[in-house]
Amino acid sequence: MQTVISVTNLSKTYASGLRALRSINLDIRRGEIFALLGPNGAGKTTLIGTICGIVNSSEGSIRVDGHDIVADYRAARSMIGLVPQELTTDAFESVWNTVSFSRGLFGKPANPAHIEKVLKELSLWARKDSKVMTLSGGMKRRLLIAKALSHEPRILFLDEPTAGVDVELRQDMWKLVRSLQASGVTIILTTHYIDEAEEMAERIGVINKGEIILVEDKAELMRKLGRKQLTLQLEKTLECIPPGLSAYNLALAGYAPAFSPGAASIVSYRACASARPCPPPG
Repeated sequence: MQTVISVTNLSKTYASGLRALRSINLDIRRGEIFALLGPNGAGKTTLIGTICGIVNSSEGSIRVDGHDIVADYRAARSMIGLVPQELTTDAFESVWNTVSFSRGLFGKPANPAHIEKVLKELSLWARKDSKVMTLSGGMKRRLLIAKALSHEPRILFLDEPTAGVDVELRQDMWKLVRSLQASGVTIILTTHYIDEAEEMAERIGVINKGEIILVEDKAELMRKLGRKQLTLQLEKTLECIPPGLSAYNLALAGYAPAFSPGAASIVSYRACASARPCPPPG
């Protein structure tokens, strides 16, 4: 698959001496959903800020669809939309004017039909004339996405898009991300939720202390690191696996009855690879 973003030997050291990025090498494929996973302070926001031209790098180079982000910054940035963590909008402007203004910043001519389409897709059309300050937190998050999509970018960065949002909005945003990918948009999201990366991404990169630890296809990473475990709590102690469950490779492990006056004995069991089945009846 063709590479749309190429990061080569990228480093960033701040004036304070903090080295936020350390020799990052990363290629993003056209049309994929790529999740950048890491704890707070790992360098996720610094990395995408550098790719988007918000942060100046100390070393290395970045190319977006063949355009160097320094030498050919206008072409590179026009392809990118960024949804930041912070809600940075003019509180006294209307939703319509805010999104239209963002489009104009990229030198794009007015296109009311496109703005209408974006607002409708994000369920903001009914509030197009409302001031930003009157929107709920979830609507403001959607407004940030609308601003990022206003100039019709082919690459979209989502910096921890579901941080602090409710479950319903998170599901809505996942649906939106999938629909954007279906239209050909390349999506890079940062998160520290492994379930979000597993749900959304095709490839996952892990960053820590400014270094890329690994980049893997999701299926391969889950095969290497993933393990699903089911623990059952039973009221009666079992000495062996019932015959009806013998096909599931279960075992009794690490159980300890907990007794208290007037309470039933609760036993915890863990599934593992070996099992001692009960003898057949009779």
